[in-house]
Amino acid sequence: MIYRFDTKRFEKEELKYQPIFIIGAPRTGSTILYQALTNYYDVSYIDNCVDKYHFNLLYGFKKSYKKFSNEPHNVFNAEFGSTSKFSEHAPSECGGFWYRWLPKDRHFVDAHEISQKSKKQLYAEVCAVTNCFDKPVMFKNLNAGQRLRFIKEVFPEARFIYIKRDHEKIKNSIMNARIANNVSPNEIWSVKPQRFDDLLSLSESEMVSQQIIRLESQIEQDSKLFDQFYTVHFNDFSEEFVLKLGHELQLATRNNSSLPAFNKD
Repeated sequence: MIYRFDTKRFEKEELKYQPIFIIGAPRTGSTILYQALTNYYDVSYIDNCVDKYHFNLLYGFKKSYKKFSNEPHNVFNAEFGSTSKFSEHAPSECGGFWYRWLPKDRHFVDAHEISQKSKKQLYAEVCAVTNCFDKPVMFKNLNAGQRLRFIKEVFPEARFIYIKRDHEKIKNSIMNARIANNVSPNEIWSVKPQRFDDLLSLSESEMVSQQIIRLESQIEQDSKLFDQFYTVHFNDFSEEFVLKLGHELQLATRNNSSLPAFNKD
């Protein structure tokens, strides 16, 4: 039996650690960085086991910790961000968790668009996992980059890792993803920027270019809301880079962990 999560207990409890969000445009290397950081550092993250119980995050984490303890996942494979076919312990983007409070048909969300009740519920669920397991929670959800104003209301001291990559490389990768996923020419694949309707009439190539520009512009505009905002580049990914980033974020290492080999453009 899965008990309903009682938000009241954690709504007013102070977070022991601030959540960490990995954001950026799609196809910037966010998944491999997420896998590397969650494998090497002792942070909580939503794995594919927790994802099944996203309607009660704390219960899902208890199930995962019971099954996998605090062992590294050692998974560095994905299919367009999804790791579900590789391991139940592999990190998940878990859109279902966020869609409990946020709209599915658009990704930009301003602070005033979500009710105070929803904000309190989200805070309570993340606070419960953070404080019960005594470590920060790391999320990789690229939609969050279009929701920084909303996140500021819920987690004003949240920390962010914003990944940049050469636009032409991103564009080529998105175009390949569109082909692989049979996306129609007048449809946006993955994260939608604010007021995206006017992009749908553009050529597919120009639509993707403008998608990248608008997504990054929104992130960079709203990044000023936060004090701890780390901008990193795909081509800098390396073992040394991960160690330096972990040091800046003051993360403890996980036992028996390893890091992947990183590709460069």
